[in-house]
Amino acid sequence: MFLLGDLVLSSGASVVSCRFYSGQTKMSLMTGFAFLFAEELDASDNIPFVTDALRHLQGNRDETKVKNYINAVIPHYSISEFQTHFQLTPTQVEGLIAELEPFYSNLMGRKWPLRNVVLASLWTLATLESYRDVADRFETSKSVICGHLHEFCALVAEHLSGTLRWPAGEAAEASVRGFAAAGFPGTLCAVGACHIPVEKPQGVPDPEEYFNSKHFYSINLTACCDHAGRFVHVSSEHPGSWHNSRVLRVTDIGKALEGDPQSLLSGFHIVGDASYPLSEHLLTPFPDSGPLLPRMGRYNWKLHTVLKILDGSFFALKCRFRRLKSLQMHSVAKTSAAVKTCCILYNLCLETSGSLQIEDIDCEIVPQEPFHLLPDGHCGNPAGSAKRKAIAASLANLGS
Repeated sequence: MFLLGDLVLSSGASVVSCRFYSGQTKMSLMTGFAFLFAEELDASDNIPFVTDALRHLQGNRDETKVKNYINAVIPHYSISEFQTHFQLTPTQVEGLIAELEPFYSNLMGRKWPLRNVVLASLWTLATLESYRDVADRFETSKSVICGHLHEFCALVAEHLSGTLRWPAGEAAEASVRGFAAAGFPGTLCAVGACHIPVEKPQGVPDPEEYFNSKHFYSINLTACCDHAGRFVHVSSEHPGSWHNSRVLRVTDIGKALEGDPQSLLSGFHIVGDASYPLSEHLLTPFPDSGPLLPRMGRYNWKLHTVLKILDGSFFALKCRFRRLKSLQMHSVAKTSAAVKTCCILYNLCLETSGSLQIEDIDCEIVPQEPFHLLPDGHCGNPAGSAKRKAIAASLANLGS
């Protein structure tokens, strides 16, 4: 038996228990003692002891242990409190439940009610709270939280992907007007990429393909957004070591740009950074290989201003759904479904909250070689070069 202040620890041959008579002992003292005491145990006992002890040292966890959290606490949240925890409004959550209900199979009654699944999954995606603590809050087990999270993401990704709509008709015209107001004419969408950290993938031919140049495992989230920052296309299954241009080429949007761009763009174009190939349908910056003519510099500045809309959406996506910073999923398919789900939910967030004010953007940026410097790269086709020069001249004439 060991006694230190208000901390009492006892150990036996195979059992370690921890009891607190007072919550006033300083955390630093108790944490240090926990690790010192762990040294007295066999190596096989250290990890569970320290894990259990530190979990009790994380402060007052009374809120996570409130009985019947779903029925006794959540109904008393204000709308703003509810949105803070679940990102969506209560009305949106009810709509989400109604849309998923036909596809949620629970014939044997052995699974959670769908409402519990949706609320727990939204909470899990919106926070970095450990799965164990989420389970405590919702009075279930870690395995139930993880299992239902995967099912929720699979349902949303499959049945609600219609929220990721490529702009057409009035929506396309509104997007073009919005980008023109931002300073870049004739633009339907912006395309770009960020990286989502993942555990080392399992069940893939070459896991090391997911190890990127910044030395962490990731998937490449390539997305297109409209003038309002709404995601209109996402691809979230390709390895983090792949170049942005390679990822775009194998997406549905990339294939359409090569095969039938007019049906996709209706005479407009999309914009991207220097990691993408210049063409008549995808405009990129002038290469920054030396002093640029004033009209070229103005063109680049306007284009980067537009691309910040997408960068802001990536940043806000990770702020709203913090689980994207630590998904802890070894399956690429499950990771991809979770990322796509967060993009779909983000679009729903924009309907009520609007975009976040972005000042400092950090989206797990992985450096990319400009496309024209790649071994198989080029400086753009003649039609793309001509269009870029024409827009640069028009911006110069406008004095923008």
